[in-house]
Amino acid sequence: MMCRNDVPVYEPHDLEVDGQLISHNVWVDGHRTSVRLEAVMWQALHEIADREMLTIHQVITIVSRRQHQNASLTATIRAFLVAYFRALSKGNRSLMLREVAGG
Repeated sequence: MMCRNDVPVYEPHDLEVDGQLISHNVWVDGHRTSVRLEAVMWQALHEIADREMLTIHQVITIVSRRQHQNASLTATIRAFLVAYFRALSKGNRSLMLREVAGG
């Protein structure tokens, strides 16, 4: 099991829109892969992982299992982040990924 802190956290300022891509190795279903996302996207993944009591690797694995065959993992992660925070903004306060993962 990977520890929660093996993907560094960058703390962007509110509404930071720096488009620089940062690569990190992650584990998806036991396989290592590299993901390139903006710093603010990595921060959002950390926030979701903490909220859901999961690791970054577990969050990305759950997201990858819902990936469309023609979509990249990175695009799927970005779409997931928007959908997750939209659900929160509409008042959904449950642990949403636990429900999706069946846990």
